Amino acid sequence: TPWNYPLHQVMAKLAPALAAGCTVVLKPSELTPLVTYLLFDAIHEAGLPPGVVNLVTGTGRLVGEAIAAHPDVDMVSFTGSTTTGRRISHLAADRIARVALELGGKSANVILDDADLVAAVKVGVGNALLNSGQTCTAWTRMLVHRSRYDEAVELAGKAAAAYRIGDPFDPATRLGPLVSAAQRERVLGHITRGLADG
Repeated sequence: TPWNYPLHQVMAKLAPALAAGCTVVLKPSELTPLVTYLLFDAIHEAGLPPGVVNLVTGTGRLVGEAIAAHPDVDMVSFTGSTTTGRRISHLAADRIARVALELGGKSANVILDDADLVAAVKVGVGNALLNSGQTCTAWTRMLVHRSRYDEAVELAGKAAAAYRIGDPFDPATRLGPLVSAAQRERVLGHITRGLADG
């Protein structure tokens, strides 16, 4: 499961599998395992029989690959990057296991030339910055008719400036940190390339 919505993503996979009568081996993201530990404490307190839900932690490269390639795993469900999804597909294909993938991507926010530009841009910026922008469904590209481009850029700048960056425990903060230093560097790389591309 991915790190950006760790409890939601675990439950979105765990509940249907259990309802279908399957046992589960879950590997949460190594960046956000703690919420899964708490969930598994609750699962054990609820009295599920041993072996019905199993938690294995570690890195994707080591533990995730071992799960995807294991002959006793009938199906692999993965939410995350396209690169990792491709690797999981190869590992599972070698043994003809079923695979369900929900892979990364970013969504375009198409604003037509007759739209309420003020409202559309404000909502678009808010969606792009949801969860500090760490959301695969974030509208990270705003497509606007060229006749309204300058106005949209100005409105987007004003909307983004209203987001106070800071400590996520401070109620005044609207934009908190990224999940890791590696993710921060990746985002800064995207920004640098975007600026270089004009």
